Amino acid sequence: MERYLGQAVSPSHFTGYQGIISMPRLLSLLLLVLLLGERAAEAARMPDQQTPSPALSQEFTAIADVTEIAPDGDVAHPIQPAGHTAPENHAHAPGTDAAGQDSADTAEQSARDSAAAIISGARRPGIIEHQLVHNEPGSPVINISYPSVGSKQIDGDIRQWVTGIATAFDQSSSAAGLSTGPDLDGEHPPYELWASYSITAPSPAGLSITFEVWTYTGGAHGNLDVMTLNYSLLTGQRLGLVDLFEDPDVALSLMSEWSYNELSRRLGGMRQEQMLRTGLNPVPENFASLTLTPQGVRINFQPYQVAPWAAGAQKVDMPLDQLLAARPLLSIWGK
Repeated sequence: MERYLGQAVSPSHFTGYQGIISMPRLLSLLLLVLLLGERAAEAARMPDQQTPSPALSQEFTAIADVTEIAPDGDVAHPIQPAGHTAPENHAHAPGTDAAGQDSADTAEQSARDSAAAIISGARRPGIIEHQLVHNEPGSPVINISYPSVGSKQIDGDIRQWVTGIATAFDQSSSAAGLSTGPDLDGEHPPYELWASYSITAPSPAGLSITFEVWTYTGGAHGNLDVMTLNYSLLTGQRLGLVDLFEDPDVALSLMSEWSYNELSRRLGGMRQEQMLRTGLNPVPENFASLTLTPQGVRINFQPYQVAPWAAGAQKVDMPLDQLLAARPLLSIWGK
């Protein structure tokens, strides 16, 4: 024991402390082992102290939750934060950013549609107005306004119908031997076609476009034709009489009787019985122009069909409940 006394011990490489020279070497080694064990335990506890804070964990979770899905089904890159901001900026429900972006996109698209409608002259958002114009020397003047409603099928059908009207008028003018000379104003040939439209919706499921087509082919005055295109917004189908009513014959009889009673009262001294009887005969061609309204149908009659030219074009509104016996397609009226 005495040989160990009075010997100096170099500072520990691990602890930095000077050894106790009066202590035997074995005891010193045991103390050194104990000290090393405590440091090892402290080192083992270090990962727990380095665990990310709850706020930071929530931030990464939110980033994963707002991953956007591309339209074609591929997963797009997740939204990346600019930096670690305050925890309250990330403590939101998953998907909030995506929902907010969708709302902003929808609002922006609605604003664009409204602006386009205003610029084009249309009377409601989502309806864009177009014009088909032919104005060449030696040819009839054609100017048709028509809408597009945002349905590829319906818009294609409208364009085809408008083009057909223009082509038919052009061909009929050529067949009639249209003179290429100027008319009284020295600018245009005498044959002209002008068309405008109005839109009604019986419900969100249906759409009705009423065209007023004015033509001039010479004579004391021009001619007016009132034509309608009715559509289902659910299927894109154009709807005729047989589509609107399960029993079209009953519908014709009901519309004929209702219109006769209404026009007999309205026309007064301009009422011509024979014209009424002929023009209201319950056949499809007499009731080919129907405008769908939220209340029912508006029956459009052509000039000279039920009254003289001086009386103007006649229109008769008929409530839907008066047509129930014909079993109408109630879904078009939202019923």
